[in-house]
Amino acid sequence: MEARERVQEWIQSTFDIEHVTLQRDDSVPYGQRVWSKKDNDYAIVFFDEPSDQVMCSFKELEQLCFRVDPIVEQAEIHQ
Repeated sequence: MEARERVQEWIQSTFDIEHVTLQRDDSVPYGQRVWSKKDNDYAIVFFDEPSDQVMCSFKELEQLCFRVDPIVEQAEIHQ
């Protein structure tokens, strides 16, 4: 699966798309800012090429980054 598709699939499987707004974030590979429509808060979802995984960070990339791709891989196994 292509990196861009993996990022989009993880976003759709994790967030209620009706309650978020997506905005492209060119500071990271295939980056998407996922904005909450209720709060002024967002997560950055992107593809980490060295680890070949989708990652998620909250507001600033320097704070915390989580490898999240295994969740997508689990969803693919169960389909």
